[in-house]
Amino acid sequence: MKKSIAFITAGASFLPMIAFAQSGTQIFSILGIVQNILNFIVPMVITLGVIYFIYGVIGYVSAADEEKRTESRNVMIYGIIGLFVIVSIWGLIRFLGSSTGVGQGGINCLTNPTLPGC
Repeated sequence: MKKSIAFITAGASFLPMIAFAQSGTQIFSILGIVQNILNFIVPMVITLGVIYFIYGVIGYVSAADEEKRTESRNVMIYGIIGLFVIVSIWGLIRFLGSSTGVGQGGINCLTNPTLPGC
């Protein structure tokens, strides 16, 4: 009984999306909002990654013993890996946004005029 109630509740939460499925612009406006949020957050996260890497470099240069150098080297490696992951995901999001026609400010009708709402 509890599983069926959970299933009905989960299904009912998608009813507004089904109702707006005819227009087609609802999903593009949601993608535009997500892209605008990511365009605001990602540069800050990249800056934090660079600061974390520089913190590791400073720790490596100023370390007196081998244990501190190893710890600082790991911080630098984690910083580089983090920056790679952040930039890769950001690039993937931008690629998906441009291939679906969602650019800055919403639907890009110039590059993809066949989209609904153009």
